[in-house]
Amino acid sequence: MSMSGMKRYALPLALVLMPTALLLPTTAATAYDGASIAVSGRVPTVCRVTMAAAPAHAIQAGANDLGTIHELCNSLAGYTVTLNHPAGLVNAWVEVGGVRVPLASDRTHTVIVDNRAPAFRERQLRLILNQAPSEDMNLSLEAEPKGEVF
Repeated sequence: MSMSGMKRYALPLALVLMPTALLLPTTAATAYDGASIAVSGRVPTVCRVTMAAAPAHAIQAGANDLGTIHELCNSLAGYTVTLNHPAGLVNAWVEVGGVRVPLASDRTHTVIVDNRAPAFRERQLRLILNQAPSEDMNLSLEAEPKGEVF
């Protein structure tokens, strides 16, 4: 039978789509049932500093390349890095990534980094002395987290 011989029936669109609407579940009613899940966790605080040393040589007056320091601390409040050094270093300083930090001549330690956020950094460390040390110089670094420790 050709298209011209067929009878056409006009049905309102609402009647055609109604059976489809009855078969599909409404997603608004089932998407949220009032329950929720919260996931939280706590990781241990990690705070450390290491130094990849420059070639070994005696510490002398002037600029001394100490190597690259690697700082890693996940404390949300930040961290400090302290350089332990002999007392009596007059007019001496370190450069941490190009930032000059004077050394406390009356103490055996100086905070050389005071960061207010967690970080991973690599920076060059140089020691500048006004005069040559009279004895062997022992230097060490310590990293300490600020705030709560887990």
